[in-house]
Amino acid sequence: MVGREKELKIRFVPGRCELVEEDIDIPSRRVLVTGATGLLGRAVFKEFNENNWNAVGCGYRRAQPRFEQVNLLNSIAVHDIVHDFQPHVIVHCAAERRPDVVESQPDAASQLNVAASGNLAKEAAGIGAFLIYISTDYVFDGTSPPYKETDAPNPLNLYGKTKLEGEKAVLENNEGAAVLRIPVLYGEVERLEESAVTVMFDKVQFSNKSANMDHWQQRFPTNVKDVAVVCRQLAEKRMLITDCPVVGALRPRNAQLDCSKLEMLGIGQRTPFRAGIKESLWPFLVDKRWRQTVFH
Repeated sequence: MVGREKELKIRFVPGRCELVEEDIDIPSRRVLVTGATGLLGRAVFKEFNENNWNAVGCGYRRAQPRFEQVNLLNSIAVHDIVHDFQPHVIVHCAAERRPDVVESQPDAASQLNVAASGNLAKEAAGIGAFLIYISTDYVFDGTSPPYKETDAPNPLNLYGKTKLEGEKAVLENNEGAAVLRIPVLYGEVERLEESAVTVMFDKVQFSNKSANMDHWQQRFPTNVKDVAVVCRQLAEKRMLITDCPVVGALRPRNAQLDCSKLEMLGIGQRTPFRAGIKESLWPFLVDKRWRQTVFH
């Protein structure tokens, strides 16, 4: 999967079509992205794929035909794809990220967020791959922001606890792995419900829909494109070096993350929220004339 390979293409000419074989260049740097069908995973896959990486994405229920179908709870399947593809970098985006679902299905969530993450880290270590584990600001209790990497975690809900346990499982099995904690995400959603930010749009777009919103919790919406850029920059930097008032589960009030360590490395991208959310919600705007009041 490195160097030059053959690719079959259909060429249409007047009166007939031909099947032709063409040479294609395969980038030498390889990255495996788990959860590639999700909001963040799609952005991460796209970012690497468009920047001269040989990217392979895997998912489960929505994987085919674009991505590899891999059950991360199946250790044999995980071993096979890691050893067959031999990635230099693995970005682990797959997770059960919905706090209320984690509370209602704790065992299943723990299997994916903790056990599968630890196993993937072990497989990555076995081939010398750099693993980036995507974690969350919910590992903190939200009482003393902004949080640095060295601050003591204190998750309030089971989701935060499973992600923290996932961090520990990853680092126990792969000392060279990186943990990237991220806040609430938005971006190019396939459905408005895919992001806790965009899910509100229909409620404000149509005046006949009511919504219960909480003004207590402070969140820091982050564009998935920015997180994807950070993941790629981390991977490339590593290759160069190589070396409550809330209904349901408790949420931290303000879990702002301190990004100064990334900034010291010259890594980062910040999409202005107004520009990013406009791009994300525009396809779902029924009456485009409404843009004057919504987006200006």
